[in-house]
Amino acid sequence: MKALYKNPIAIILAVLSIAGFVFFEEQLPSIDLSSLEPGNVIAMLGYISVIMLVVEQCIEVFIDDPNEKVKQQCKDRIAEIDDRMENHAISVSPTIANEESEETEIETEEVGKMMKEKKELENILMVSGQKRHRRTTLIAFIIGLVLSFAGIRLISGILFNGPEETLSEIQITIIQSIDVILTAGIIAGGSGRMHRLIKTVKGAIGQY
Repeated sequence: MKALYKNPIAIILAVLSIAGFVFFEEQLPSIDLSSLEPGNVIAMLGYISVIMLVVEQCIEVFIDDPNEKVKQQCKDRIAEIDDRMENHAISVSPTIANEESEETEIETEEVGKMMKEKKELENILMVSGQKRHRRTTLIAFIIGLVLSFAGIRLISGILFNGPEETLSEIQITIIQSIDVILTAGIIAGGSGRMHRLIKTVKGAIGQY
């Protein structure tokens, strides 16, 4: 990955950020997080994880997978190939396997074809799974945006229970605008990542 200091876009954004801070310095005081409680952070992450589970189940139930039939056929064929390969391995003894007969060569050729077919089927399943994942992630992000605009926001729920009175109007606007995108992105990321995040946060809090 290219280093940030070698990326012209990152340099331009950094310069604009510094210029913007200098211009709005009086309206952008530092946020006082002394009243922020660790339990509030975990609680908000827990609420978001429940919402993510609901969104995931909703997508699984209402969003149809057009490739479901093809994927099931591929899985059945792979299982059939595995059974045939297993039976073939059991039926061929070491003595017969060492004989260079025409029958053995034919069986070896059939095994090669089956292995090639299995690899192609697994590739089809992988590509279909990636397409499905991209589709469901996009739908989850859209749902997350709607929920964020409706008021379910992660950062706002953590920060605005205490230091909101000390923030300027422009700070609240910036935080809430970014919060809409971040919350939607977290919801689209899936509950598995959220559970790992909660576990990490609990471990970090437990050290203090």
